[in-house]
Formats: sequence, C-alpha cells, structure tokens
Amino acid sequence: MNINYSKGEYRLTIADGWRMILIVVLYGILSFFHLGNMEAPQTTWYTNTENQSTILDLGAEQEIAYLRQLTGARFGTFDVAISSDNVNYSEVGTLQQDKVFAWQDMEMNVSGRYIRLTSGKKEASISEIAFYAPNGQKLQIVAMEEIGESLIDEQDTVPEEISYLNTPYFDEIYHARTAYEYIHGMEIYEWTHPPLGKLIMTIPISLFGMTPFNYRVMGNIAGILMLMVIYVLAKRLFKSTKYATLAMLLFAVDGMHFVQTRIGTVDSYLVLFIMLAYLFMYQYISCDSNKEKGKMHINLLASGFFMGCAIATKWNGAYTAIGLALIFFINFFVRNSRVGLTGKWRDYRGKIILACFGYFIFVPILIYILSYIPDMKINPEIGTLDGFINLQVKMFNYHSKLDATHPFSSPWYLWPIGMKPLWYYDGQVAAGRVSSITLHSNPFIWWTGIIAMIYVAYRAIIERSKNEIFLILAILAAYVPYMGISRVMFIYHYFPVVPMMILAIVAMIKDLEDSTNINITVIYVVIASLVFAFFYPIYSGLEIPRWYANMMVWFKGYWKLF
Repeated sequence: MNINYSKGEYRLTIADGWRMILIVVLYGILSFFHLGNMEAPQTTWYTNTENQSTILDLGAEQEIAYLRQLTGARFGTFDVAISSDNVNYSEVGTLQQDKVFAWQDMEMNVSGRYIRLTSGKKEASISEIAFYAPNGQKLQIVAMEEIGESLIDEQDTVPEEISYLNTPYFDEIYHARTAYEYIHGMEIYEWTHPPLGKLIMTIPISLFGMTPFNYRVMGNIAGILMLMVIYVLAKRLFKSTKYATLAMLLFAVDGMHFVQTRIGTVDSYLVLFIMLAYLFMYQYISCDSNKEKGKMHINLLASGFFMGCAIATKWNGAYTAIGLALIFFINFFVRNSRVGLTGKWRDYRGKIILACFGYFIFVPILIYILSYIPDMKINPEIGTLDGFINLQVKMFNYHSKLDATHPFSSPWYLWPIGMKPLWYYDGQVAAGRVSSITLHSNPFIWWTGIIAMIYVAYRAIIERSKNEIFLILAILAAYVPYMGISRVMFIYHYFPVVPMMILAIVAMIKDLEDSTNINITVIYVVIASLVFAFFYPIYSGLEIPRWYANMMVWFKGYWKLF
C-alpha cells in the first residue's frame, strides 16, 4: 500500500461545492417526491383489556358499505356491531388488524345509526375510523362518549386511497413502530437490532408527529449525505473533481441507494456510518507520518466513532471493523518499511497503536452502551449487567438460530447481478395498472461493477496501489462474511458494498480514459441515468401501465411477475 502525500486536487474547492449542491438538489427533488404523507392522525384509542367498547353515532339511519381505520402502535381485534335504537345490536363482524400504523378497510354492507366497537382479548388500538356509504361518500359521525372522540377527531386525514404514501411497508412495521415506542415510553417491540438507527428516526417523529414522511425522512437525508460522502471520498482517492462528480452521479442513479434510503428502516444510517468510517480511515493512511500527527489521531478517532455508530445500528456494521483493521495494519507495516526508524514516526508509532485501542474498542463500546439508555429507562432490567448481557445473547440467538423462509429472500451469490430483487410494496390499483416498489439494482452499474471489482482486485495484487487495496479490502469485508451465513438473507445486505463498487467503477474508467484518451465518463453517466429513468417507476411506486411494468421483468425465474 503506497503512501502518497501529494495533495494535488486532494482538497475540496468551490467548484466541488457547487457540483455537490447541484446533484443534491436534483436528487432531492426525486427522492422527496411522494416520500410519504406529511399528515396522519395523532390521537389514538388504546385498549389493554377485553371488552372495552365505545359507541359512534351517524346521526340517522344510514347504509354503510365499509369502514376504514388506522391502527396505532398495537394491533388486535375489534368486534363491530350495528343498531338502529342504541339498544338492540347486531354483530357485523370482527375487525382483524394485522399491521401497526396501517390503514385498513372492512366491508360492512349494513344499515343502522349506531356503531359499537368492542375490543378483543389482545391489546389493540385505533387512531382514526371512518364509515362510507355505497357511493363512496364518507359519512358524518359523532362520538357518544369521550373515549370515542379520539377515533373521529381527525377525519380530514383519512386518505382517499390506501397506499405506501400513508401506510408502512416491509420492515417499517418494526422500525418505525419502535421509534414511536421510544418516544412514548412503551414496551419496545423490535429488539433484534441495536437502538441507534431507530433512535435517529425518533427525531422528526417527536417534533412533527407519527407520519409516513416523518419516519422516512431521516433515511432520505442519510441517503443525500451518502452522496456527499462518496464525493469527498472519491476526491481523496482520485484527486479529481471530474471523477468525484462521476462517483456521486452514479450513486445517485443507483436503484438500491434510491429505494433503500426512502424506506423507514435503519440500513440508511448503517451504510452512511460505514462510508464515513472508511473515509476517515483513508484520510488517516494519507497523512504524512512526520508532519501530521494531530490529523492522524483525529481521523482515527472519527473512523472509530463512526464504526461504533454502525455497530450500534446493526451488528453487521462490525464487518467494517475487519476492513478497517486490515487497512490500518497494512498501512502501518508499509509506514515502518518506507519511513524507516527515523523521524517522528519512530517516536509515536507505539502511541498510535495504543490510541487505536481507545478509538476502535473503547469508543465503539461506549457508543453501543449509550445507545441503550432509552431501553434502560423503559425496562430498568436492561440497565443491569446481567440484563444487558442477556439481551445481547437473546439477539445473537435470534439471528443465529433464525429458521424462516421468505419468497423474496436471496443467497449472497445472486446479489452482484441483482437477479432476485426484494418486492417491498405491491399496491392495489385499477385493472391494467401497477404500483410497486422493488429493491434492486441499476443493472448497468452493477453488471459493470462486477468487472470493475475484478479489475481493482487485479491491480491491488499486481501493482499494490493504495487506492485499489483500500477499495478491495472494503468490498471484501462487506461481502465475504455473508458467504458463511445460512439463515434467510436479502439483497439489501449487499448495500454496504455498493458505494465501494461504484468507486471501483470510477477507478476503472479513470484508468481507461488515461490509457485511451476517450471520454468514457459522459457516455457511462448517460447510459446509467437512462437505465435509472427506465426503472424509476418501480423504484418509487409510481403508477404505470402493466405492459410497461412487464418490460422490467428481466429474470422471470426470479422476479415477481406483475
């Protein structure tokens, strides 16, 4: 791993700033568009015992075709009964809730004036409920008692259609729910991952309320920050505004980056922290051993800090530690052999090693423990040593012994070619129309990325270039550990590889342009952008004709048919 202290185009310039701003604005327009509704009911009726009931009054005898309700943070069942005189009630059926914070319809097809809702045995909740006539008109309704007021006090927030814009999809039912529970001091449902990512999600929810936009917005912001981080890292690697711009543009038009950062789960923060950890490690190995002692410590501390944040978000953030350690020690031995035993490096190399115990062990452990403070407040047992350790063991057992299947799970060897995407959302729309969100690649980027990663690995072995060694170690650390895991896995586990793969593509294009004098950059960006535009409807949930959706099914043996 060569040490190169040449600054060249290393530092960010005003031109870099303007390019980043322009790309962020353009990307932000797409990523914030239809991210989720900014309004949703905020008051909720929670039941914790059987046979709690409330009565709602339609004001007169009405034909009721169906009801629409929003579940709160707990889901269960409610018996629905109808009456004309508020004395004799007839059972209509049971409202079976199956998701938290989700809108759901129930057919009624009855006539009456009074509607009684009675809780079942399981703890349940309703945030808002509306009733509709056969012609689709929403009926006016009042509560007969105070307890029912929370059910009908935000009728203007009831959506005309149920979709991903107002209802959670995929693992949002776990992560967004847990963020809400942290805010309200409720028992935590999702404990299989560390808390940090879910705590980040609490920021907009606590400020502006529990809405789809608010539990997705922090992930989207993290996605935008990733674009800026990859720009800076590419500028460090290639010392070129052109190739930094190329890296940022390619990441912006990658399907996985776009889709995964728009969903209210924690993977956005995981990948952002991983990228930051590698950025600061690269800045460390680029420091002059004899002139930049302070910068070396600052960058190592920052790298360890963000590695700790990654682990406190998801345990697979620990794979980053493997890559960082390999990069550090290879660079350490190269410094010894090239700088020699003279100069300042000889005097403080031992201190660097000792400091790393603090930066990469103590700091991450401290971050990890501190992230559990909200859990400890809710459940004091977790604040004890035995309770904390038992929770970690419980988490390990869950992941190591998980015996489950999923129709959209995929093995690690299919991820690089994007053969089996993950279907996040399949909306109910008019016949002949499709509204879906799928997590999959930009095929043009990923397929050329396979070639680029092989190319970078070859150069790392043959030429022992610092950049290529850095990239291939980061890629292998994020990918190889999954090869030995037998539990159900999904394509989103490949997400930490994607930014490093894109940097490998940039490295390959740079070398090709240097050797051929052909401007490949513009051609590559145009094709990648067109492919992104082609797949944009199923990246974003945009409603499109079925014939167009069928054009996107490239692997019919693996992709869900529309």
